[in-house]
Amino acid sequence: MNSPFLFNRPLQAAEILGRTAGADWLASNLLKGQHSVVWDNPKTGKSSLINKVLMQIRKAGQDPLVCRLSCFNIRSENALYASLTNTLFRGVAGTYGEWEQLSASLLVISKPQISVPRHQDLEFCLNFPDNLTPEASDELARFPEAIACHLNRPVILVIESLHTLVQSSGIASCSLCRKLAALWKSLHHVTFLISGSGSTASSGYSVFRELFDVRKPFYGFAEHIPLEPIDEKEFTDYIIRSFAKAGRVISRDYAEMIYRKMEGHPYYVQYFADICFSNTKGYMNDTMYLNGMQELLDIFQQPFESVCQDLTNPQIFFLRALSDGVEQFSSRDVLQKYSLNSSANVYRVRDALEKKAIIETVRKKPSFIDPLFKLWFKERFCKTYWMK
Repeated sequence: MNSPFLFNRPLQAAEILGRTAGADWLASNLLKGQHSVVWDNPKTGKSSLINKVLMQIRKAGQDPLVCRLSCFNIRSENALYASLTNTLFRGVAGTYGEWEQLSASLLVISKPQISVPRHQDLEFCLNFPDNLTPEASDELARFPEAIACHLNRPVILVIESLHTLVQSSGIASCSLCRKLAALWKSLHHVTFLISGSGSTASSGYSVFRELFDVRKPFYGFAEHIPLEPIDEKEFTDYIIRSFAKAGRVISRDYAEMIYRKMEGHPYYVQYFADICFSNTKGYMNDTMYLNGMQELLDIFQQPFESVCQDLTNPQIFFLRALSDGVEQFSSRDVLQKYSLNSSANVYRVRDALEKKAIIETVRKKPSFIDPLFKLWFKERFCKTYWMK
């Protein structure tokens, strides 16, 4: 039987657990023209939440033009404008005649070529020259506003993975972000929802904090909507119900253990529950739970080992202390026990681990970002690593 647990794709609106308050807040913002931003760590349910919000907007009885674009493969300013323009075209134009008419009306300067699909799985596409004139680039940049006025409909643009564009821009990213922020503020009939990962291991820093904090390019542009945790009871009820539909039984105690062991992380809870479901034929028991936990750690062994290979010894010592529950890192006993040398070194190591997106510091208290990595590090890495 196919597993009822979904963790390898974004969830559709009907599949999403909890986060009702956040979805209502975000949908209300977008419908009233309030720019918003959603960021969190990878695999925490950002795309699923957006799916839920867009479904609510479609049911709200209003008629905004909603378009969604991921920046995962966009590497330049003009590529962003061209991609947004194509996405908006696909939202309102179906036939070649409609594409031609809309292009002739709103893209007078850039005059793109229209690529006609030769296969059923392809779409119409606007092709622009590699070297756009400043006037043509500005026309594309302001196209969302132009089409909103042309159709007399508000436009909602969902921009996902903006951090990849920022990271790929390198040194020029600050100037690009300032330019985008100024541009998007000037579009009065377009509302933006920006989404992405606050921290990524490849980037090495919290990108969205660099964009939206005080004195940063997007400060004051959008309201931050935090991802609320999924309630334990709702998640455990779902696990129990999913087992029961297949004629299998898991007690509330085991369902709660799955949720708490993964600290409520939606991806890992679903993944762990899926493994337990696959190993259970009738009743869930201790052996199935423990074997499922080891199987999950085995699955992530290689990527977690790769993370540790890039760590220095002081960084490993810091993580060892953190996994042991240490809070006063600069105390003499801790500095000596974990070979951290000095308070200044503690701060340097902590900053390096934050840049590698392994820990985050909230109210001066560091913690692991990834609950499964935290568990793996304590139960596997620390049992074999020679401290001295």
